[in-house]
Order: sequence, then C-alpha cells, then structure tokens
Amino acid sequence: MTVLDHAQKRVDAVIEEVERLKQSDFPYDHPREALESLNSQLAHLRNVLKKIDPAEPSETVLNLCIVSLEELFTCVPLLGFILRSTNTRNAFEAYAPLLRLARKILGNNTKLIISSEWDYSPYVYSSSGYLDKFIMLGLPAPESANPLLLPLSGHELGHSTWKSNHISDTYKKRIEQLILQEITERRWRDYSSLYPEYSKESFHNNNMFVRPIRTAIYAWASSQSAEIFCDFFGLRLFAESYLYAFEYLLSPGFPGERSVYYPNMKRRVSYLEEAAKAMNIAVEHKFTDSFKDADEPDDKKKELLVSTADAVSASLVPELRILAQNIADKKAVPQRDLQKILDISKEFNLVIPTSRYHSFVDILNAGWRCYLDPGLWKEISQITQEDRDRVLKDIMLKSMEVSEAYERLGVTQ
Repeated sequence: MTVLDHAQKRVDAVIEEVERLKQSDFPYDHPREALESLNSQLAHLRNVLKKIDPAEPSETVLNLCIVSLEELFTCVPLLGFILRSTNTRNAFEAYAPLLRLARKILGNNTKLIISSEWDYSPYVYSSSGYLDKFIMLGLPAPESANPLLLPLSGHELGHSTWKSNHISDTYKKRIEQLILQEITERRWRDYSSLYPEYSKESFHNNNMFVRPIRTAIYAWASSQSAEIFCDFFGLRLFAESYLYAFEYLLSPGFPGERSVYYPNMKRRVSYLEEAAKAMNIAVEHKFTDSFKDADEPDDKKKELLVSTADAVSASLVPELRILAQNIADKKAVPQRDLQKILDISKEFNLVIPTSRYHSFVDILNAGWRCYLDPGLWKEISQITQEDRDRVLKDIMLKSMEVSEAYERLGVTQ
C-alpha cells in the first residue's frame, strides 16, 4: 500500500459516509443541500487523486495527498454537525424566524443549519468556498433546546456579518497604525525595557526582527475587535435578552489565564453595558458584578503585548458599536417593542402561548422577563418549581410556532 492508496481509500470512506447521511430524516432542506455540496467537493478530490500518475515525482504525489488529508479534517466535523442537526434536542421551532433574520442581514441566498454542538459555547462554522452561503450555527448540546439562549445567535450572526462585509480588511491599516502609536508613543519605556535590542526606528520600519511582535498584537487586537463588534451586533438584534443569555452562559467567566483573542471578561462586560445604555437597553444593576476577570499572563512580554492589543481594541469600541447599529438599521432589522413584550408576558403569565403574531425578538425578551420573575406561577399549584422552566420554554417555542403560522398567512399586524 502506498501513501496515494491510503489517500484514495480515506476519501472513498468519507464519500460513503456522506451517502449514508443523505438517507437521514432532515427537518428542513438546507442540511441535505450542504451534504450535496460536500459530496461534490469530495468527488472532485477523488477524481484528482485517481488521475495522479504514481510515477510522478514523489513530492508532487505527497503534496496532493496532504491537501486531501487537510480537506478531510475540515469536512468530517461538518458531517457530524449536519448529522446532529436532525436530533430532536434542537429547537426546530426557532429555525424559520432565525433563517428569516439571517437572510435579512446577509441576503436571500443565505442558508441556515442549526445543530447541537459538543462545545460549551455557541459557535458558527466558518464556511469554505463550496459552503459559503451556509450559516452553520451550533448551540451547546445540553442547551440546544433552550429558547432562552437563542439571543446568543446574534453574536454568531455578527461573525458572519463581519466576514461578509470584509470588516477586517476595512480596519487592517487602522489597527496597524494604532499598534505602532501605542508602542512608540505611549508604551515605549515598557517596550525598551523588555526589548532593549530594538529601536523605535525598527518598530516604525517593521523590520524582520520586530515583525513577530507586531503580528501577534495585530492578530489579538483584530480578533478582540471582531468579538466586541459581534457582542454589539447581538445586543442590537436581541436587546435585553442578549445580556441575560450572555450572563446565563458565561458568568462568572473562566479560571486560569485569559484568552488573548477576547477582551478580559470585566472589560468585555463593561463594553456591553456602555453600548446597552447608548442603545436605550436596560441593564440589571448587578450585571457587571456577575463576572470575574481571568488571570493576565505571567510572562511579562506576553502581558505587554496583550495589554497593547487591549488598548487598541478599546480605542475602537465606540465606532464598533455605531457600525453594528448602522448595519442592522440599514438592513431594516426591527428592534424589540416594549409594549408587545408586556403583552406577551401577560399571556405567558396565564400559562398560554401567544394567540397572534409576535416577532421572534419580542417573544425571547418576554420569555426572559418571565424567567426572571420570582413570582411567576407561584399561585398555580399544578406547576411545581421543578417544572417551571420547562413549561416556560415550551410556551416560548409554541409561541414561535403560532407566530410562524401567522407569518406564512401574511397576518403580522
């Protein structure tokens, strides 16, 4: 058996798995369409491998086999994600309103797959070329049927918006300039003490020795900026319910050393709180107290680099908030309606789903309003405290179904 034989058999095995998955009972069409796209890509890869002449230079054969192996490492997790999209633990009632929201933001050709994910964080797969129209949104498996967490999809839609609008490209030169200013104008004493071998001129010229320093800071500052934007985008889409869902899933934060790709938790939450006030979104007075910072790096050089990235991303916060708002406003994404949230809450208090059309965002905000009410259904003996959350979630999901029926009938007033 040669390396080429192994490569061909691996691809054949994955194609066979795709064929088996295509026999699954999908609740909507987009997972099957994604499988067809993956199948086409894999068939092309198989044909390329079969056309290779084993007598060709070994380096050429090995490189093609490496490409095929990389493709499988990308493809197989997507197949698992698509398979899990059939699981009844998923909140299928939310699929249609989420798809409508995604299409309003990203265009009518957008395709959506929602699935459970064995990662305790909402996640959106970055689609490759043959799946570039697909939004693949994963929710933590233990919470994938929980409608109260659906506002966090706003953050993930933010990532797709960031990518589709090429916002990283827009900010690239700006971030590089801010990094240089931060190093040479505000922190030079710190840099010169830790990197005495480099001059200011070397940072200005970005010579080959200082380039890894600037590259690391850029990667971290760019990632932090994207995450801040996505938080603001989720906040603009889902208002108070985004803050509640964020607190539920992420408070008080993570132990150990912080991630350099996000602002540290207290800082991140403070940005959300400031943005909420600017958007006239109510913030619980103890919101920030629910969170705790992770540890800063022990390594002095890493600490200096990440603090520089923090400062750069912090300087972009006001305009990232305005950008998130402007994009949502331009796409005519509706905002939550406080009166309608109260109307829905009154029906939920009667233990009934909504009796007419209500928007997705208003249902989610009403659900959180009731969830946070300690007196909800206290006087109803048939609903025990153990059953309270389950009943509320069921009513929220049923309300989405009722609203979807009115949406399809064109009765949305």
